[in-house]
Amino acid sequence: YEFQVKPKNPLGEGPTSNTVAFSTESADPRVSEPISAGRDAIWTERPFNSDSYSECKGKQYVKRTWYKKFVGVQLCNSLRYKIYLSDSLTGKFYNIGDQRGHGEDHCQFVDSFLDGRTGQQLASDQLPTKEGYFRAVRQEPVQFGEIGGHTQINYVQWYECGTTIPGKW
Repeated sequence: YEFQVKPKNPLGEGPTSNTVAFSTESADPRVSEPISAGRDAIWTERPFNSDSYSECKGKQYVKRTWYKKFVGVQLCNSLRYKIYLSDSLTGKFYNIGDQRGHGEDHCQFVDSFLDGRTGQQLASDQLPTKEGYFRAVRQEPVQFGEIGGHTQINYVQWYECGTTIPGKW
């Protein structure tokens, strides 16, 4: 995209600004669906390999996040799902751990501005140790490493974020 600004107030117009170019990251074509009149799903149904810890056994959907990762969900139903992250569309999708809480803020990965409800909340030492992504607070970039077990990083079996998946625009 290219942008120019031309100021205007009651006294008149000012000079046009220099052109500023901005590039957005295009979605991986394998994850994009055709958009017609803004009514198509924003998620693509696509099976993925996950590090399973979930009560959800339904369809799987993926999309690219603004974290330059892929988010994958496996449905229990359209409002309850397990959320995973991956660096690659064809790679393994991993659990997301929370260093502070039980992942209520992970609803951000499905574009919900709300903190969601989560499944059974076990202490990390009651969870199997796994590799996965983790963070402490909303907006913080994720890190990759061990979660569960002795790590003090919790993860959960499902999320309810108030966002339906696959959803419509």
